Order: sequence, then structure tokens, then C-alpha cells
Amino acid sequence: MLVSRFRQGLSAGLLMAGLAGLAGASEPAVPGPDLAAREVVRIQLDALSDNDSPTRNAGIEQVWAFAHPDNRAVTGPLPRFKRMLKGPGYGVLINHSRAEITPVGEGDERAVYRVRVVARDGGFYRFRWQLKKASLEAGPAWMTTGVTPGRDTGEKML
Repeated sequence: MLVSRFRQGLSAGLLMAGLAGLAGASEPAVPGPDLAAREVVRIQLDALSDNDSPTRNAGIEQVWAFAHPDNRAVTGPLPRFKRMLKGPGYGVLINHSRAEITPVGEGDERAVYRVRVVARDGGFYRFRWQLKKASLEAGPAWMTTGVTPGRDTGEKML
């Protein structure tokens, strides 16, 4: 009887986990030791490229989830961070159409990438994305320590 209930519970649990996995495809990502630095940058850029999906400012909130505690101390709280990302220097990241990530330096504890985005206006903008590992309950995880304001490269999409 106990084994039967265990199997029923296990089956129900696996079914729910499977359904949660399907539904969780749009769930925000969270920092964790299983993500590489470049993946963290990609997650943030992908979220910003469709900022208001599935909810208003979900992209910015996803970026905030990966903001290193040192970064949050300077750029937060979240409402202030949202204003900053929508303002000069960062607003071109919102709903951009394409992004390229190029490693500048990747180490065990720190990583730096050059990011080039094509903004809504068709212009190309460059950013410098800096990350370092943070000690989290789940283990050391890559988080963003800083992003330079975008610089217009002078190029335009045809």
C-alpha cells in the first residue's frame, strides 16, 4: 500500500514537473552555477529584445534578476533600474532586433564581452558587458556587474 501510494505520488509529481517544464518555458531564468557567463549575457539580451513579453517590462526584470548585488546597490531599486534602462545610453537595448556577443576576456571569476546590437531605429550600438561570480545559496553564479552605455557605431541597417 505504501509503495502504491509512493508510485502514485511519484507519477503525479513527474507529470506536474513535466507540465511545469512546458509552462516554464516562459518563466524567467535565475542565476545559478549551471549557466556560463556568455549564456547569462544571452539570456538578458534575449529578454530585452522582447521587453514586454510575457508582461510589461519582463525583459528589464529578467536583466535585474542577473544584476550582481554590487550592481544592484548602485543601480537599484528596481523602479530606478527600469528608468535607467529606458533612458539615454541603454534605451536602444529595449526591443532591439539583433545582438552579437564577442568575448573580450573570460576567466574563472570575471568575464567581459563586447555586445553589438541593432536597435529599433536600425542603428548599431556597442556595449561592454562585465560579469563576475556571486556567491549564491545554489552556488557561485555569473551575474552582471556593469554595462557601459551604448555607443552609436555610425552604421545603419539597410
